[in-house]
Amino acid sequence: MLFRRLPLPVEVPGTLWLHSMPGRMEPWDRFLNDMRRAKLSLVMCLNPLDEVAQLSPEYHKAITLGRVPFRWLHLPMRDMGLATDAASFREGVDQLSQALRLGDHALLHCAAGIGRTGTVAACVLKRLGVPTEQALLQVRQAGGNPQTAAQSGLIEQF
Repeated sequence: MLFRRLPLPVEVPGTLWLHSMPGRMEPWDRFLNDMRRAKLSLVMCLNPLDEVAQLSPEYHKAITLGRVPFRWLHLPMRDMGLATDAASFREGVDQLSQALRLGDHALLHCAAGIGRTGTVAACVLKRLGVPTEQALLQVRQAGGNPQTAAQSGLIEQF
């Protein structure tokens, strides 16, 4: 299983996994088997849909046909960039944080599962009460990391 678990505060009953785009680094069927084993109930996609279509056609097809077997949230960010709308970004982080507080088993992904994923994961940890430096350390230990100064700055300001 390619899922990387991100530790959450002990009072948060949910689980957060970091991952590359489903079906990109592994066959779509393998991803589906792994997500069932991890009991995923929610996936947050950080890719614009055109990027999903290019990198993981089977995942894109499942999204567009409404056939993903989990709740799907979309918070699009361009590669190496940020969300185009700060209010939507904050709302997306709040939605994921609340889902984790309610006990959801969630997966967060971008294309490779590193930069955008690490940026959002650190903001989620901050929303859950983890100080910035500790949030960044936990994200790095889980294999994510903001990749640009803009992404790092967003985490600092969040």
